[in-house]
Amino acid sequence: MINSAVAKRYGQALLQIAQEKNALDVYQADLKAVVDVIAENAELRDALTSQQVAMDAKKTIVKKIFADKVDGNIVNLLCVAIDKGREEFIADIYQVYCTYADEIRNVAYADVVTAYPLTPEQETALASQLAKQSGKDVKLNVSVDASLIGGLVVTFGDKVYDGTVSARLAGIKNKLHEVQF
Repeated sequence: MINSAVAKRYGQALLQIAQEKNALDVYQADLKAVVDVIAENAELRDALTSQQVAMDAKKTIVKKIFADKVDGNIVNLLCVAIDKGREEFIADIYQVYCTYADEIRNVAYADVVTAYPLTPEQETALASQLAKQSGKDVKLNVSVDASLIGGLVVTFGDKVYDGTVSARLAGIKNKLHEVQF
């Protein structure tokens, strides 16, 4: 679970710097690279989260690994996080940063669960329809769930559109119960 208060503060601060430097995409890519390296290297992850490793040692490790690979402001963010004992939230900060960056880019995501894989044309049509409704560039996260039998469920923002066969059958059933003879 994301510690939202910590992640929001750091994510917003980094976003403001990224906007000032016109480096929204660069900072996102750099922060993702840091998160990936930490996730893939258990020894590094353990060193960064260990109470036995001194802050100065952690910062030295971070600078040694990332100084020539990512923007200096990303390294500074990591050092500030270490100074404040927030190094365990780096992945959360990345997630929040991505969310805020997407808001600035006017990008929204929709989760789509279908009974069968969608064709590229169907995905494009669905994304276009959602884009018309929202005024945003919509990216789809599509997954297949054969238990749906037919149709799809779209979760977009705080709305859920259920166009599955079972939802339609439930609607018909409700209508039949409403009919009084």
